[in-house]
Amino acid sequence: MNKLTKVGLLLAVLWSGAALAQTVDEQLLAAQMAFQQAESQQQKSDKRLKDAQDAKTLAEQKLAGAQAALDKADAELTAATAAQNQAQQASQQATQTLQQAWQRKEGAQ
Repeated sequence: MNKLTKVGLLLAVLWSGAALAQTVDEQLLAAQMAFQQAESQQQKSDKRLKDAQDAKTLAEQKLAGAQAALDKADAELTAATAAQNQAQQASQQATQTLQQAWQRKEGAQ
């Protein structure tokens, strides 16, 4: 049972008990006040729900943006790692070729 229903039931019980001792005008005034209080509570609940929905939507958008940034960073890391491995292999090959050239030069002398 939601809070608004509980408030309404409580007001109904109080109103019915007090109704015996009240005039028609007093009963009308009490009913109007109870209605206004219930309406105010409903408006607050509606606003809270909308605010929560808006916050969730914003958080989901931020999460999607963060996931996209993470995916992009992962792809860049993979590409940079591959480029680094290629550069390292090329450097090792160039070092080996240079050493062989020096050995041939020294052997030729």
